Amino acid sequence: MYESPFTRTAQMDNLCMEIAEMVGRLEPAGTLGTSPVLHRALRIQTIHSSLMVEGNTLSLDQVTAILDGKHVLGDCDDIREVENAGRAYALLPELDPLSLEDLLRAHHAMTEGLVPSAGRLRDSNVGIFDGERLIHAGSPAAYVPELMGDLFGWLAQTDLHPLLRSCVFHYEFEFIHPFADGNGRTGRLWHTLLLSRWRDPLAWLPVEGVILRRQQDYYAAFARAEALGDCAPFVEYMLEAIHEALTPYCQERRPADLRKESALAFLAANPHATIAQVAEHLGVSRATVDRLIAALRDEGRLERTGSRRAGAWKVRR
Repeated sequence: MYESPFTRTAQMDNLCMEIAEMVGRLEPAGTLGTSPVLHRALRIQTIHSSLMVEGNTLSLDQVTAILDGKHVLGDCDDIREVENAGRAYALLPELDPLSLEDLLRAHHAMTEGLVPSAGRLRDSNVGIFDGERLIHAGSPAAYVPELMGDLFGWLAQTDLHPLLRSCVFHYEFEFIHPFADGNGRTGRLWHTLLLSRWRDPLAWLPVEGVILRRQQDYYAAFARAEALGDCAPFVEYMLEAIHEALTPYCQERRPADLRKESALAFLAANPHATIAQVAEHLGVSRATVDRLIAALRDEGRLERTGSRRAGAWKVRR
């Protein structure tokens, strides 16, 4: 059986233990697992972050509008990337993480109309670039089908912890670079799919946002792993990103803090909502919402753009 060049470290084991404990502390009825409003807001953030890593120039507000079916002004390919990513992430519940055929289906959804070979393994050589700098030359095209078959065979048989398995797969996928384009977007989506099959709430975990904030570290970890011939640096980086993304949902928070998070998630998904609508969503009085919004504004987490009647809320995470 194919084996990834992978050295397990104490840091990995500690991170896996901490992440497992954090997931165990998630409340069964907590917002990460059950809130449709939060799910929508996180999915929009995830798509925006993953596409920004690849150079998409659209703002979070524009991405939100596109996924709401609205028309926006912007680069046609950037807009198509958002539409495609929305369709690709919507497929997550029905994709089999052990199926190469389903991976091709996800890639087709992600790159349709953007890449001539959408949904097909590449037949020419490619590389990974950070701007103009070549970071990695993908595996020779002639070997890609065999390598992907071996990788999925390994994924089905390995006894590694699901967290480690997902990170190793992510590295090996990007190392092979099986598609002509869309490898980064598809690899991150598949990582989320693998995490979600371990624990359902992780389908909504915005790991891509951490990768965007630490993008240079993402590339550096990949480069170190390639130089060592061992994917350990990349695995450690991804475990740290998962840990960081999960932390806000596992902290002990007072009811008032939870109410703030619920209000922010609702306003991120509904930027034109009225005070009355926020109050109805939270099940509190309008006076309570007025105080809540004032506090969020003072904290720099919420602002109002435009007029009182025709303006919109802008959430700052």
